[in-house]
Amino acid sequence: MEEKVTVFAKRKSIQTVFDYCLDHKIAFMVSPRGISTDEFEMDLIINGIKQAVALGMFAKEHKFEVSGLGEFAKVKNPTSPSKKGELKENGNQPEESPAASLLNL
Repeated sequence: MEEKVTVFAKRKSIQTVFDYCLDHKIAFMVSPRGISTDEFEMDLIINGIKQAVALGMFAKEHKFEVSGLGEFAKVKNPTSPSKKGELKENGNQPEESPAASLLNL
């Protein structure tokens, strides 16, 4: 399975991505971004899960912006733990802890 991933790099850091792709034998294509003359889009062809994980670690370490990961990169929203003082089932007043009632003078 091949997956196309786009890495956005600036001119000063593009050599780092070139070296990574050559060392790991990853096919790539480079095109300038229309927004800025100093930024480039690098389309990388990822062939396996090991390449994808290694690329993700590389991009995170060097702080590159990556897009095009498809369904593999769906962000899961973390569920927040229940807060203290949730509303009671019976009414709209928050529950008081025993310590809170002792502190009221």
